[in-house]
Amino acid sequence: MTNPASTTDNTTIAAGVLAPWETGDLPAPPRPGWRLWVGLLGPGVVLAGTSIGTGEWLFGPAVSAQYGAALFWLALTSILLQGFCNLMFMRYAVYCGEPIIVGILRTRPGPTFWMIFFAILELPGLLPYNASNAAVPLAAAVIGHLPQTAGDQLLVKALGIATFLLAFLPLIFGGTVYRMLEKIMTAKLVVVLGYLSVIAVTMVSAPVVWDVLTGFVRFGTVPLRPDTLIVGRHFTVTDFEGTTRYMAKGTWERDGNVSGDLLVTRGSTATKHGLRDGSKLPAELVPVRDRLLKFVRPFADYPIFYLEVADRDHTLIAQGTVVENHYWEAENFIIVHDGNRQDYGWLDDVPEPFRAKFKNYLDHEGLAYVSLVGYVRENGRAPPLDWAVVVAFIAIAGAGGLTNSMFSNYARDKGWGMGAHVGAIPSAFGGVTIGLSHTGRVFPIDEANRSRWRGWMRHIFRDQLLWMAASVVGMALPCMMSLEFIRNATVTEHRVAAMSAEGIASRFPAQAGLFWFLTLFCGFLVLAPGQVSVGDQIARRWTDMIWTAGKRLKRLSRGDVRTVYYGILAGYGVIGLVILTLLPPVKIATISSVLQNIALGSSSLLSLYVNRRLLPKELQPGWFHQLGVILCGVFFLGISAALLLLL
Repeated sequence: MTNPASTTDNTTIAAGVLAPWETGDLPAPPRPGWRLWVGLLGPGVVLAGTSIGTGEWLFGPAVSAQYGAALFWLALTSILLQGFCNLMFMRYAVYCGEPIIVGILRTRPGPTFWMIFFAILELPGLLPYNASNAAVPLAAAVIGHLPQTAGDQLLVKALGIATFLLAFLPLIFGGTVYRMLEKIMTAKLVVVLGYLSVIAVTMVSAPVVWDVLTGFVRFGTVPLRPDTLIVGRHFTVTDFEGTTRYMAKGTWERDGNVSGDLLVTRGSTATKHGLRDGSKLPAELVPVRDRLLKFVRPFADYPIFYLEVADRDHTLIAQGTVVENHYWEAENFIIVHDGNRQDYGWLDDVPEPFRAKFKNYLDHEGLAYVSLVGYVRENGRAPPLDWAVVVAFIAIAGAGGLTNSMFSNYARDKGWGMGAHVGAIPSAFGGVTIGLSHTGRVFPIDEANRSRWRGWMRHIFRDQLLWMAASVVGMALPCMMSLEFIRNATVTEHRVAAMSAEGIASRFPAQAGLFWFLTLFCGFLVLAPGQVSVGDQIARRWTDMIWTAGKRLKRLSRGDVRTVYYGILAGYGVIGLVILTLLPPVKIATISSVLQNIALGSSSLLSLYVNRRLLPKELQPGWFHQLGVILCGVFFLGISAALLLLL
């Protein structure tokens, strides 16, 4: 890292409401060659390693298992828009060596207001969902089956707490916290993407690969799921008694037990109960559960399907065989209208428009892919999806929330641009000579510095291309596995990683033990390092804010920044333990990811304001970049508002 004193002078430049910046020359960007690409193992890799976490391993497979790949275009939109704001965050850090959060503190109404604002936005990040969900595949490996009983859930909670506490160790030892994160996330990417790539190449069938690849570009498409859909072991079955609706959603597991829920809707009141014996089901619902399970049980041992769709005043029914796990060959089509039933043996015999509707469901393995705009125009409402999970899926695709702002922090700690002059946050043990300046440092606008600036802009753009590619691949590979092995499963709570492991083990019984262990280990490896990163992000954001804005801290030396960092980290540890004890894992993840949309939308728009307010006009982003950041802010704030209206 460059010695700050070697390229600075005594000139200062006013910088908003905080202390002025010092000045110095902008370091040269990496030269073309292999060292440049090695240098790109930086913020993009750290954040890509963080990104392949709960979104990709929990919400991505959960959404694809229930809705196919029809919604992947939302994930791609999320990732592309995040790329615009990430570049805006990093542009500021390259200019002055400060993270974007500090830049926002420099604007009016001042640091006190903005720190209260960010304290509110930080609330989702306090929910330790990575640790709580990493405990599920770990518990499944210990007990040998999917967690289901009260005792299993107690083990999950205990392992979640243990994982949370162990996540602090990598942040304590090493030269700098950033360097340790870089090593962890690089190793994670290699192992996880390597294993998932082997699965994709050797086990995932062509229809699944095609569905996933086209799903990313099938813009505006949404899936419709039948009220009753039974595919082998997986089922959703609906029945009515008067005005009361009963819906059983679940899976027959390898040991013959059933997992899932019974949803009961009476008027505007909805309740949810477990399907498994011993799940405290009210006595009056036991006959209902038994009747529904008796209907679906014969399907569990055969590759057959049954779907039933309420289509306005008609009921459409199709049943048949699933060939080679994915090709649906219907043997009977039924249309019921006003109590009259009409049977057809061939799809070509079915009259329109029902023939096209049947074909849509068969082509997409039990789902109908329709236009979102067309559906809303025809029905006057949004499609009946689990929108909280879908919005969580969008929120965690890529990075999400205030996580994206860390691109500027990591660029500073990597020593990119003027970050080479300001230092980094050292670990508690090791890296004793490294410290962090209280203020940033900028460069004069001359020809030499402008040429270097253009080089740095190309460098961070390459970093973002790497991050976006890793994010798309990291989303696609777990979803391919989900679509191949647990398609049409109703993913109950936080068990998608364990369900994927069981799906592979069921498909290849001779190697069941090996694939069970490897897939569970991969799930744990995806989620647990994410908790390391989350703890660092919270402590880092607030350390940077307090270190720069706190007047009483100005007298501390550069190395004393670790005192602030680890004090905040300890506080987060206490809060996280309380939350893990009180809240269930899936609730933690859903609440956190939905609220993160507000944080990302707000911070992206604020980053544009900071870059326009504090950067010299010659270095401000072009109109296309600014437009992308505006669209990012509007998109994430808009889906948050839409979800509130839907709920």
